Amino acid sequence: MRRRTWIALTLAGILVAVPVGGELLARSVLRDRVRAAASRALDGDLDIALASRPALLQLADKRLPFVEVDSAHTRLGRVPDAQVHARLDDVHFTGGDPGRATMAAARVTVLIPPSAVAGMVRDVGGMPVAGVRTDPRTDTMTLLMGQAGLGSVTLRPEIKDGRVRTTVTSVEIMGRTAPDAMTDRIRHAVEGRAEPQAYPVGLEATSARVEDDGIHVRLATDSPATLPRTG
Repeated sequence: MRRRTWIALTLAGILVAVPVGGELLARSVLRDRVRAAASRALDGDLDIALASRPALLQLADKRLPFVEVDSAHTRLGRVPDAQVHARLDDVHFTGGDPGRATMAAARVTVLIPPSAVAGMVRDVGGMPVAGVRTDPRTDTMTLLMGQAGLGSVTLRPEIKDGRVRTTVTSVEIMGRTAPDAMTDRIRHAVEGRAEPQAYPVGLEATSARVEDDGIHVRLATDSPATLPRTG
């Protein structure tokens, strides 16, 4: 009797373990595919979350209701260290190519901390950026230039044609307004820095605001797009 009971329990354990193991494997495969695609745009450690729908079914019909991608520290274009959260809706692996996928829409939030802003700019008018101060009340950030804050450049992030731009609102040297020629030179240096022609998968910026912890940017697209190829 004990032998039969042991055999029955063993068989039951195997029957339970097979679908559970298959589900875990399917989720791992899907996460790896999404991570490979996302790594084309995001350079850093990525956390991938899938919809609660069984992963075996998602893998079988090559359709993911949604995918969420998070990274606490990632290089994003010219930004050396950003925090990113992205949600991609209705992702399909198309045709017989496992490295090709499409999505129906996307929502992305990006936090660019002050240290990353300093890393992007590095120097203005020959003076290195010594620090960055944010002011949520005026929706601006101030670059402290040179030793002991010899100069300062105040910027405001804005949205233009679906892209995030920075506008120079003031330039000061030793607490006084800088001469017009210097202000124009710095404005040209800051506002004229190279920007991408287009964001990935048709994303467009919808808002950009300054908070204590940096610049918060929201991007979105409701147009179907092909994701970067994974292989």
